[in-house]
Amino acid sequence: MFLKTRSSRSAIFAAWGFGAVIALLFFVSPGYGQAWGTLRGRFVYDGDPPSPQPANVNKDTDVCGKTPLVAEDLLVDPSGGVANVGIWLVSKDVEEHPELGATPDAVVMLDNKNCRFEPYLGVVRVGQTLRLHNSDAVTHNVNGGSFRKNTPFNDNLPPEASIDKVFQGEERLGVPLSCGSHGWMKSYLLVKKTPYIAVSGEDGTFEIRNLPAGEKLEFKTWHAPSGYITEPKVEGKTAKWKRGQFEVMVKEGDNDLGDIVVSPKDLK
Repeated sequence: MFLKTRSSRSAIFAAWGFGAVIALLFFVSPGYGQAWGTLRGRFVYDGDPPSPQPANVNKDTDVCGKTPLVAEDLLVDPSGGVANVGIWLVSKDVEEHPELGATPDAVVMLDNKNCRFEPYLGVVRVGQTLRLHNSDAVTHNVNGGSFRKNTPFNDNLPPEASIDKVFQGEERLGVPLSCGSHGWMKSYLLVKKTPYIAVSGEDGTFEIRNLPAGEKLEFKTWHAPSGYITEPKVEGKTAKWKRGQFEVMVKEGDNDLGDIVVSPKDLK
């Protein structure tokens, strides 16, 4: 009887110990029980939307003159949405969602198409491949001479040619790119380590998904090419965003900042 009882107790203790180990493993495993949230919003121009200005297309007009081109330094849609505002996480030591942490295998394309860069404000992560491509029937030149943490470049791209770049360091702000052959062609590139980064679309909207919930996180905003967004109106009140930075207590699920009304002086 004693042996049977001791055996039963040993089995119970063994089972309890195994369960405790499993529970402990779950407790310390990254991401277990972590909730995630989405940050969204819309950058809106404060005032009457300015009209896009025609680009000065003065070369290779037989190719470059086929599509109407505009200067892209400030693009505001009829409803006031401001395009090409970059927003990214600057808080350190933030747990990343398992689907976002690794460097993506997907190649980021920067295309020379219809004698403009597409996209105007691009995003590539450190270690990820950026492919410079030329879809036009004329030769373009991609000049990235202002990189600080990476090797500057100045490459000619004949029609249908491609060149791949991989960046090993993070750039603080957007790096300007230009075409030495066509002076109106300009673009900017954000090179970041964080996967939590977005660019506002034509309607001014942006979305950053899978942020760790329950934390106060800090973000930076930057408009290509004017610079920081420093004095927007949020919920009708003027905010002070030093160097374009603001904090949000991220809750689980949707975190909608609504319309972020941007002063014209932040977009000059």
